[in-house]
Amino acid sequence: MPVGSARLVLALLCALALTQSQPERVSVGAHLRNVEVINLEENSYFASFVLWVSWRGERDPTKSLRFVNLLEAWALTLAPVYEEPLTLPDGRRYQRFVGEGRFFHKFELASFPLDSQQVVLELEDTQRAETELVLEADPASSLAPDLKIPGWTVRKPVLEVSHVSYPGALGLPADGAHSRVRFGVTLERPWRVFFITMFPPILLVMMCCWFIFFLRPIHVEARVGTAVTALLTIVFLQLAFTDDLPYLGTTVLLDQVFNFSYAIITAVLAECVVVMRWHDRALAIETSLPTMPESERPGLDCERRAAREKFERIDARSKWLFPVAYALGCLAIVATHI
Repeated sequence: MPVGSARLVLALLCALALTQSQPERVSVGAHLRNVEVINLEENSYFASFVLWVSWRGERDPTKSLRFVNLLEAWALTLAPVYEEPLTLPDGRRYQRFVGEGRFFHKFELASFPLDSQQVVLELEDTQRAETELVLEADPASSLAPDLKIPGWTVRKPVLEVSHVSYPGALGLPADGAHSRVRFGVTLERPWRVFFITMFPPILLVMMCCWFIFFLRPIHVEARVGTAVTALLTIVFLQLAFTDDLPYLGTTVLLDQVFNFSYAIITAVLAECVVVMRWHDRALAIETSLPTMPESERPGLDCERRAAREKFERIDARSKWLFPVAYALGCLAIVATHI
């Protein structure tokens, strides 16, 4: 065979191999129309959307595309707009779907109620790996301009492409990574939920507990009763505010605020006990002072004044120490989650 012909054959073979090795590229886009029924306990939500797919080639990729985060597949509605895929002027094939269904995404609740969450649709080709098909996110993907979700603030859209590998290649000898496209939106819980709805009742209870320091130590029942009532009220508030949360095995931001409130109220009770003991000591000396010999009275009187100064000084310092400590502690807790 002449050298020129051999080179031509080799070039054709290389071109054929290069052509066969290139995976098919499929563009996928979505328009999120509505999101509702966000269930934190079940990590689920209901989404309504428009999905479109464009590709080159004869094989229709829409037959093997699946939502990998779908719940209740029987309830998914995914209706094609066109009976047969359209052929665009540039030669690409195009199909559009209108769908709605229930999906899931593991919500991160560590910063509740100052958390942000992603509501996404995750799409993957279940038959062909990246060596055969690569999914690309269409930058024309969008959110409905009037998209509103009660209790949440709509932030930036989510548009990502990831590569997912399955251990064991799903039983196939050479099944590589699969392309996965994620569409959706990032939601943030409004700060007013915490600072206007949740925190004011907690702060009100703590202020009532603070008023203990303005009562004289002689009012033992009032001081202890107020602290115990504040402690029980905080317990009930925590149960009410976290009732809709699933069991996480850890604490969220709101739990940390409540736990710190428990610690402060317990410290207030401990302060009341110390003050009352010093008050009782001063009162006992004062009661026994008239019956004591004249020679012992000056020493006992000094001891009585020392005991009185002791509990008055503790009360005076605690009056400002506790609110400052509580404010700084709450600010530190919130700062770690912002």
